[in-house]
Amino acid sequence: MEIAGQDAELPEIRRRSRYFALVVLVAFGGIAGRLFYLQVVQGDAFFRVTSDSIIHTDLLPAVRGQIRDRKGKVLATVRPSYNVFVTPRLLTADGFARLRTVLGMNGDEAMDVWERIQNGEAVTAQTSSGARVAERPVLLAEDISREAMAAIETGVDLPGVKIVSAPRRSYPYGILAAHVLGFMNEISAEELRAKKGEGYRAGDLVGRTGIERQWDGYLRGRAGFQKIVVDRRDLPKTDIHDIVDGPSAQVAIAGNNVVLTLDVDTQRFTERALRNVSAAGAVVLDVDSGRILAMASKPSFDPNEMSGHLTPEAEQRLLADRYHPLHDKTLAETYYPGSTFKPVSAIAALEDRLITPDDKTKCHGSFEIARRRFKCTKTHLTVNLYDAIVQSCNVYFYELGARPGMMDRLAKYGADLGLGAPTGLGLNGEEGGFLPTEDWYRAQKRENPKAEGFQIGQALNAVIGQGSTRVTLLQMATLYAAIANGGKLWLPQIVERVESPDGQVLEAFAPRVRRELSVAPESLAIVRQALVGVVNEPKGTAFKVRSKDIEVAGKTGTAQVHGRHTENGGYEAGDHAWFVGFAPAGRPRIALAVLVEHGGHGGDVAAPVAMEIIHNYFDTVAPADREAPRLGLPRRHGPRAPAPEPTTAEAEP
Repeated sequence: MEIAGQDAELPEIRRRSRYFALVVLVAFGGIAGRLFYLQVVQGDAFFRVTSDSIIHTDLLPAVRGQIRDRKGKVLATVRPSYNVFVTPRLLTADGFARLRTVLGMNGDEAMDVWERIQNGEAVTAQTSSGARVAERPVLLAEDISREAMAAIETGVDLPGVKIVSAPRRSYPYGILAAHVLGFMNEISAEELRAKKGEGYRAGDLVGRTGIERQWDGYLRGRAGFQKIVVDRRDLPKTDIHDIVDGPSAQVAIAGNNVVLTLDVDTQRFTERALRNVSAAGAVVLDVDSGRILAMASKPSFDPNEMSGHLTPEAEQRLLADRYHPLHDKTLAETYYPGSTFKPVSAIAALEDRLITPDDKTKCHGSFEIARRRFKCTKTHLTVNLYDAIVQSCNVYFYELGARPGMMDRLAKYGADLGLGAPTGLGLNGEEGGFLPTEDWYRAQKRENPKAEGFQIGQALNAVIGQGSTRVTLLQMATLYAAIANGGKLWLPQIVERVESPDGQVLEAFAPRVRRELSVAPESLAIVRQALVGVVNEPKGTAFKVRSKDIEVAGKTGTAQVHGRHTENGGYEAGDHAWFVGFAPAGRPRIALAVLVEHGGHGGDVAAPVAMEIIHNYFDTVAPADREAPRLGLPRRHGPRAPAPEPTTAEAEP
């Protein structure tokens, strides 16, 4: 019986054994499949994770290229700086307290930094398999002093603290030419995504304005890296080549140097000439090439501060300044040109044969049309074109403006002279200005029934540089340079060449003519003669600041704008003061435009600034050019009247 029972159980045991064997086989098959998946299918990915946990990559930042002036003086360079990084896991509260003392952190700043570390801004990350990879050090402080660096490295036991040397942008001349050079700050997350394939990394600095932005691709260079194997204590271990695919190191490539057309000396005395005004701009350029020698906008800013760690207080101070120090007044702002526009009106009338130089107009102090009275600043009596420009007689130009089609003529010839569109410099969001036409005013009427549409009074305002006409300082400087050189409208140039770090010229940029003016040489000669008279004729609006040894030609302007209240309860005059001209008149070398916001009369405020710039230029930069032949004043029939005493106000609106 017992044997029979055992025999009956054998099939059941065999059946169960087969089931068990099948289960074991399936389990081992699953394990084998999983191993195959991990080691073969996902082997490379897990190898990279494992490698990342023991491989530390040191970034080797590229040295940014220098920005230099035309004589090789360094305007922007890099200097060594020292940044403090900490490993959050290793930094204790006691260690942070000692570090805070060394770095001189105040209470609030220290609390913010400690909270950032404790919140794990760069905490140890976990892979999908649960493995923990090496944590990234956190940047604790930038550009620390050499004393603090020495204390950390030699005198204070601070585990988890590391000092890393990094190049830092430096501007040796401080605020000099700040708007031209621009500044830098950290790349944003959005920009990083957009420039993913261009080698940018989080934390990189990019140019924000000026040359730093426009030529960023030439200046930035290419960062390098070096990979090393470390243990869990961040100590270097074995050779890396056995576990890393691809190169284990890449040498950083320095950026190229950009050489500007600016002259440091000219830039310095141009900015110094603006020392007594609150808000102004000035441009100086070479008449025979269009190369910019100086471009100043006041107030300015310190690019060292802007490119460094700009504090919230400093940022708020800059943004709250009513004179807008971050705004480039030479390029990114437009102004009414006032009487500096009158040469354009004269050229338009001469070219379309509306007048001859000898045609005369009687000025009784005002001009009346359609029951409206347009004033002149005084009674000029009988004037021709020369007198009208020299004495800035509005009535003469009002009569031109009243002629049919004059506004469209101004737009046509103004555009030919470079107004109404950007010059092509492409810096700091350059504005194009505006030249109104009759159709533009009619379009305003169609869009807004309450608008006036085109009225003859608008043409009278336009002919003296008011109304809706807007220009930039650079446009006016290039315009007067074209008048001075006989009709070449240059493309203004700010970069002369690009050099490699070892000084090899990679690209050189020759001056380029934007176009030859479609203006008769005789018309330009007539206007040039009158511009000489503005400064050297006894009745000229700039006569009282004339130079005895340099013959200067130019035009003053007083552009009417609304005034504004000051912080101390006062009120600033509404008029902007202009002077645009060139020198020496007989053989022009430089053209310049000066504007002082709310300065008052151009002859009283802007002209003296311009004369100071001109004298300094020919005294220090180009003394050989000051002895140019004089263009001289036109001959008059009969004896010349005695020179009157200079007036305190020029004859302009």
